[in-house]
Amino acid sequence: MKCYVADFPFEELGQFDALKDALDAGFTESQVWSVVEGDDEGVLVFGPAFHHVNRLHLIATAEHHDNETYYEESW
Repeated sequence: MKCYVADFPFEELGQFDALKDALDAGFTESQVWSVVEGDDEGVLVFGPAFHHVNRLHLIATAEHHDNETYYEESW
């Protein structure tokens, strides 16, 4: 697993509540990222779409993930 403590570097092309919605919109699963609340307040973690616990929503990007890379963003 690779975790970068940095702003999420990709442009969000769509936001979804369910993976099926993203797939129906024409994205592949590897283009869909989960956005979850981090352990600390004010932290969002972007990772593979299969995360469900503390998930806020899913986003789609033009870039594909490798199921091992995460971005931890503070706001």
